[in-house]
Amino acid sequence: MSNFVESSVGIQNFVMIMMEICLAFEMMLILLSVTRFEGLKRITLTVTLFAGSFFIMAAFQNDHSYSVGKRMNQHVMLPDIPMVLIVCAVTGLMLYLIWNLFGERRREKTLFSQWAVNDAVDNAPCGVCFADTFGRIVLCNSMMWEVSRMLMGEKLQDYDVLHQALQHTGRIAEGVVSMSSEDSVFCFPNGKIWMFQEYLLKDPALEGYKQAIAIDVSEFYYNNEKIKANNERLQSLNRKLEEMYEKIGERIREQEILAMKLQVHDNLGRSLLTIRRILENKENMSHMNKQLDVLKEQVYILTNMTVENLEDLYQNTGKHARKLGIEIHLEGEGPKNSTYRLLLDRVIRECVTNCARHAHGSEVNVSIEEDPEAYNIRITNNGELPKPKAREGGGLSSLRRALEAEGCTMVTVFEPAFCLMMRMPKRQSE
Repeated sequence: MSNFVESSVGIQNFVMIMMEICLAFEMMLILLSVTRFEGLKRITLTVTLFAGSFFIMAAFQNDHSYSVGKRMNQHVMLPDIPMVLIVCAVTGLMLYLIWNLFGERRREKTLFSQWAVNDAVDNAPCGVCFADTFGRIVLCNSMMWEVSRMLMGEKLQDYDVLHQALQHTGRIAEGVVSMSSEDSVFCFPNGKIWMFQEYLLKDPALEGYKQAIAIDVSEFYYNNEKIKANNERLQSLNRKLEEMYEKIGERIREQEILAMKLQVHDNLGRSLLTIRRILENKENMSHMNKQLDVLKEQVYILTNMTVENLEDLYQNTGKHARKLGIEIHLEGEGPKNSTYRLLLDRVIRECVTNCARHAHGSEVNVSIEEDPEAYNIRITNNGELPKPKAREGGGLSSLRRALEAEGCTMVTVFEPAFCLMMRMPKRQSE
């Protein structure tokens, strides 16, 4: 079996061409291992394989020169190796290198390279910049380059310069307006509003590294301004509605007072005529007490009451409350004494008015509990909480005087919520 030197020149040239291709493949593997930082072990194995292949290629060159008659090469380096084994070895080496190159290609699709990371950061919708502990920029996308150039009027080269501009201590380009003295928000001449944020990276391997982000907040800012303008218009409209509401309440009250005056005029006239007839005819004096009670009721009507009769005592008050958008919830049975019932109706009406005007509520709750000695009454509402240091107004103060004149007590509480409590002692007739 012939060896390399004894083979034909054509076969020798074919083997050397294959070996040169293998050397090229090995060089490519070395470059890939170095650029990807695949570890010292892998790089050492690749370089060792390249050195061995280079030595074999030198042996082929020496033996080829010997076989073509260049006698300057005195000995053969591969005398005893059959040519078939050499061809198989070189072919196997080439197939191995081709398989490795395809493997590297597959790994490239699954691994992130520096260029892949750079492309991903470049395509981010916001500006991103990373700097080391000395302020040197290690990664910055195209958006951040452009935004920092508009902010400072020059190309970004040092992170500390950007940091000073964001802290309002460095140079800012003409036409750029700071939107806040505390936050890094700037309005650029093109109408765009950018917000900058700075972070220190917390990973132990990146200790001391800094990150800056620029975000376009123009849409959020202008939408927020529109919302503020709409809120101001709504508040103005709400104030006008409250004024209109108060005027409507006053109008209703005026109409009720007019109706009350007419009613009181008629009732007083009838009662006085009846009393006169009793006195002139010297009738049973028991009818006199009844007429005096009627006169007393009319006196309370003149102090803002609109009661038509004792059987429907709270009907007009409920109607008045519904006009104001308030529902009265009454629990328990009211006092039987006509004076107490008139006073209670007056208190409920005043609480309804205060609930509509001050608390802006929709419900007034009246709870009446009766014990052997007195009626305990509690009035609350579902409106807003009273303002701090709230006090009784003129209406509640006049009610207190009227109640105390009849031997009753009244307590008003404003914290944490409004509550009016009354105690009406029972009369001997009850």
